[in-house]
Amino acid sequence: MQSSSTKWLCTALSALALTALAQAPSIAKDPAVIGKGSTSDKLDIVNELKRRGSFHKTLEGLSIAYNMDNQLKGRGPFTFFAPDDKAWGKMPGEDQTSLFGNPKRVSEVLSYHVLKGQRINSDAIAMQKTLQPMDLKHKITVSSRDKNSKKELYVDKARIKEADIQCSNGVIHIIDQPIMPILAE
Repeated sequence: MQSSSTKWLCTALSALALTALAQAPSIAKDPAVIGKGSTSDKLDIVNELKRRGSFHKTLEGLSIAYNMDNQLKGRGPFTFFAPDDKAWGKMPGEDQTSLFGNPKRVSEVLSYHVLKGQRINSDAIAMQKTLQPMDLKHKITVSSRDKNSKKELYVDKARIKEADIQCSNGVIHIIDQPIMPILAE
């Protein structure tokens, strides 16, 4: 049997807890909120790549490239041409080792894969001749080819093999090989 002071304390604490919950602001859906506390229906670009599981080399590069991964978790919007692991496999091993061993170079290359401040779907890309990547020094050439009565879209020499993957902070287009800017000596 509880004493009257214990009952009173339990009642008071319950009332205090209910009052605090009633006064707490409700959580609004904000596509810019990402991570564990996210209320967004979609993942950010980096977490979508992680979820898909075939972008280990790209994610490694984004981490090496002066924490570019954190930038692609930000508000955006971004358009990201993402080479999957199979795409990186087209690059000779020595070239990969050299590239990923140099944070400045990997940053230059991966910056070339990002359009900052833009969420561009494949239909809009197809209407362009060039795109301005985040590095601002180069331009990505856009082209298309008909194959088996189906139009394939290319950025530089890379074919977009899966387009328009919507994320909370942008869009991903999966490409079949990395695209390379002309690197400074």
